[in-house]
Amino acid sequence: MIDPTHNQLFSSAEAPFGDVVLSSRARLARNLDGFPFVNKSSGDDCAEVTELLRKASIEVEDGISLDWIPIDELDELRAQLFVERHLVSSKLINNQYPRAVAIGKELIRSVMVNEEDHIRIQCIRPGLQLSAVFDDVYDLDKRLNESISYAFHKDLGYLTACPTNLGTGARFSVMVHLPGLKIVKDLGRIQNACKAMSLAIRGFQGEGSKALGDIYQVSNQVTLGYTEEELLSLIADQFLPPVIDWERKARMHIIETNAAELDDRIYRAIGTIKTARLLSLEEAMQCLGHIRLGIATNRINDIDINLVNQSFINIQPAHVKWHSDSQLPETDIPKVRCELIRELLHL
Repeated sequence: MIDPTHNQLFSSAEAPFGDVVLSSRARLARNLDGFPFVNKSSGDDCAEVTELLRKASIEVEDGISLDWIPIDELDELRAQLFVERHLVSSKLINNQYPRAVAIGKELIRSVMVNEEDHIRIQCIRPGLQLSAVFDDVYDLDKRLNESISYAFHKDLGYLTACPTNLGTGARFSVMVHLPGLKIVKDLGRIQNACKAMSLAIRGFQGEGSKALGDIYQVSNQVTLGYTEEELLSLIADQFLPPVIDWERKARMHIIETNAAELDDRIYRAIGTIKTARLLSLEEAMQCLGHIRLGIATNRINDIDINLVNQSFINIQPAHVKWHSDSQLPETDIPKVRCELIRELLHL
């Protein structure tokens, strides 16, 4: 089960390009041969798929340990913890038919069963580590395929419920922190780059969400006609290098032209966290984003960036409840969040 003190999602300050790239994720969509897609399945179909995947996940060995968790056995708080950790999607939690998730003990690898597809294999690591997370999911994919047969077409590739996943079934995404480009009002450059490369740019929680703390999620939109290596390279080698350079230059430009305004943002954020009695999630995330910018630009050096990175997750609603009292009323979360964030950052 998730331990809120064990938070590796954004936690490593030493991760490659960690000043801009918070995390990297690889995901593979797969379906079982001989079964209808989830949206066309009966409850019995989903139950049979779930049982086949349970057996297959138990047989995965050689350094990969997965805990099998039926979603129906999760209470509401634990289910939301999984969502906030990006280990499962809200869609999986809210579906009504038999479904489950297998989670690695290191809390960076998970397999969703009966979400949009029968199988969604994913891995998340801090910083720019797209090759590493792809190796992780590819290894797990091969091991599962030793026990079960995938729906595959010799011309179309892996068959998926959504046409945009057809082919490799691979999605690569990165979480990027872009406060500099936001301040200099140059985010349009990122949006144009995404459009030119058929990439999607979304908010903190992915599709349908907004950016919090100037954190954005970027991923490939299509998979058909590309190899996994080409999709990975599209983000890691073509998209990210200029974006990282633009963000770093924007930060330097702010320091050189208006350092006082930058320091004001940073220290107002620290002051807000120190003195606030109520903090919404949006305001708390924005304060953390400004503090993280201050650390990355060496304007402050007495706050550990790892603590800030971890706090992006630990101040989410379900995590606030978990850290304090699982029966905490929703109306008390903004108050308790204030106390928790001060505790987390040692302020």
